[in-house]
Amino acid sequence: MEIIKVVLFVLIGGLIGWLTNKVAIKMLFRPVNPHRFLKMNIQGVFPRRKDEIAKSLAKIIENELLTKDEMMNQLLSEDKIEHIKKKLNKIIVDKISEAIPPAISMFMGNDAKNMIEQYIDKHGDDIFSQLIDEFKETSFENLDVYGIVKKQIDALDFIEFEKIIFGLMNKELKFVEIVGLFLGGLIGIIQYIISIFL
Repeated sequence: MEIIKVVLFVLIGGLIGWLTNKVAIKMLFRPVNPHRFLKMNIQGVFPRRKDEIAKSLAKIIENELLTKDEMMNQLLSEDKIEHIKKKLNKIIVDKISEAIPPAISMFMGNDAKNMIEQYIDKHGDDIFSQLIDEFKETSFENLDVYGIVKKQIDALDFIEFEKIIFGLMNKELKFVEIVGLFLGGLIGIIQYIISIFL
């Protein structure tokens, strides 16, 4: 008889622990919209604090993970700059050569393209450096990592977000449920021991 009592205490405690954790995990996301229940508003933690979460995440991403400096360094690394410079030099030479009317090209000895190439070879690095500096300065002024991240989070559908989180953390969330099961079972044993002395 006592063994049945112990098993019941453990099973009920484990079930309560597991169910409590399962509901708590679900209530991080659900309900998405607020519902009145016993004069209280019930809403999932993430949907209710969406704006605060968006601001915090955007701030962390902008300051710690995806800084403007880091983005510029990634976009404009030395090897990428050299690659861009070669392509840009060719485009400039081709476009200017095409834009010169034949009558003017004739006065240049019909070798306008070669003259432009020589000029670009001589002054291209300075021109390109000025362009890159201007690009960096303008990008730094106009790049709003915080705004981009906040806008993306604000536009996020919470049901999709929930699927993403559960997809990424399925094992960890199951582990939390199992921990609840074992803690509930342990509490059931403690309750049984206390009930013996009462």
